[in-house]
Amino acid sequence: MLAPQTIPTRSRRRSAASARGADTRRRLIETAIEVFAAHGYDGTSTRLLAERAGVNLPAIQYHFGSKEGLYRAVVGYFADYIERQMAPIGGRVRAALASGKPSHAATLALLTELLENFVALIFEGGDGDTRASVESRKLFIARAELERSAALGSLYATMRRCVGEPCAALVARLIGRSLNDEQTWLRATAVLGQAAVFCNKPAAHTLRWKSVNGTRVRAVQRIVCEQTRAIFAEPGR
Repeated sequence: MLAPQTIPTRSRRRSAASARGADTRRRLIETAIEVFAAHGYDGTSTRLLAERAGVNLPAIQYHFGSKEGLYRAVVGYFADYIERQMAPIGGRVRAALASGKPSHAATLALLTELLENFVALIFEGGDGDTRASVESRKLFIARAELERSAALGSLYATMRRCVGEPCAALVARLIGRSLNDEQTWLRATAVLGQAAVFCNKPAAHTLRWKSVNGTRVRAVQRIVCEQTRAIFAEPGR
C-alpha cells in the first residue's frame, strides 16, 4: 500500500518540474529576442542562445525542437501579446456592430478607443512576461522583415485579425462602404498609419525623442484621436 504522502509528494515534484520548465522557456524566449535582434537569424547559434540564457544546450531542442522552433516561439510570443491586448476592444467592436446600427458618435468613439490601444501596443510591445527591451523587440521585427522570414506570416495574420479588421469594420460604417471595399481598407490603413509612424526612427529623430515615457505615449494617443475625429467628423459639425 502506498504511503499517505506518496501521491502529494509526486504531485509537488511534477509542479516543481513544470515551474522549472516554464522558467527555462521564458528565459530562452527573452534571450532569443535580444540575441536574434542583435545578430539576426543566421548569425545566431544555439550554443550562443543557451549560453546567454544560462541553460544547457539540449534545453532548446527539448522545449522548442530547434533554433527555428525557438525563433517561431518568439514570433508567437508577439502574436499572443497582440491578441491579449486587442481582444477586449475587438470584442466590443464586434458586439456593437452586430447589435444593429450604432450611431456615428458611438462608432467614432470605438475607433478612437481602438487607436488608443494600438498606440499603447506599438510603443510597449510586451507585457512584462520578458525582460527584453522595447528596442530589442522592435529590432527583432525589423531584422525579421529584412530577412524575409516566413515566420512573420502568423504575426501579420494576427495583426490583421485583431487590429486591421476591427478598424476597417468601423471605418466602413463611418464612410458608408462595404468592409470588402478597397477604399475602406485604404482609409483604415491610413488611420492606423498615424500611430505606426511614431515607431520609426526618423520620427523619433524629428521629435528628438531618445526614449518614450507614459506622457509621450498619451500625447501620441491624443493627437491620433484628435486627427481621426477630424477626418470622420459629420458634415456640419
